[in-house]
Amino acid sequence: MTPAFEDSPSSEDELPEEHFPEDECKDEKNNRSETIGRFLLHSARGGAIGASINAAHYAIEIRGPHASNILTVLDKTVKSSRGNSKWFIRVDKPHENVPYHHLNVNKAITGVEDPHFPMTAFEAKASRAVGKALNAVNHAAPFIMAASLAYDSYQIVQRDKENHSSKNTIKKVATTVIGAAGGLSGSAVGSAIGTTVFYGIGTLLGGLIGGIVGGAVVGMAGEFASEAIFDKVKYNIGEEKCGKTFEHRRYQDGST
Repeated sequence: MTPAFEDSPSSEDELPEEHFPEDECKDEKNNRSETIGRFLLHSARGGAIGASINAAHYAIEIRGPHASNILTVLDKTVKSSRGNSKWFIRVDKPHENVPYHHLNVNKAITGVEDPHFPMTAFEAKASRAVGKALNAVNHAAPFIMAASLAYDSYQIVQRDKENHSSKNTIKKVATTVIGAAGGLSGSAVGSAIGTTVFYGIGTLLGGLIGGIVGGAVVGMAGEFASEAIFDKVKYNIGEEKCGKTFEHRRYQDGST
């Protein structure tokens, strides 16, 4: 009678100890989540920069000094003889001189003769709604900026403190400055483009969107570039031997 043997896994069936596909999948998901998080933070900061520039340059008033005014945008950089901000654009409903909804443009600021751009009633109401939303964003911008910087700074500094490294903090300062520069540039470009589409509302909306896009794109470019530079010079990266030589990324894995 042939003796029975228990099945035992052969060496060929076993995975090498260093191969953990589930860990690789988890790391990939974590990296993707971190990248998305950084993208959103740069977008928020860029938008806050664009909105802050808008708030410093323009004031939005729902309605205005005249009964026909639906929305008025004032330019804070241009003052009247009494020291008041001059109006940049006005959205008006029909009145005695112009019997249709229209956009007024101040020639003293734009250099363009007021053409009384015709608008539909829907467009006039929509511009008022957008103006209200932009006004709210402008007021919230400083708080959004402060909150994003405070949260991110705490997370980064805490990680470096725990890992006895400095790379995360240095990288964060560099990428924040780069992202802010992108937000400023993007806001300027977006504002210029928006002005050609719709004086006033387009100016403000373009500045906000340009800040978001510029902050996100330039900020993420700074993230990838700085990561490549730090890896190239092996900053906070050492070599350890445990059967074989491998890189020890202290800023990520800690000192041990």
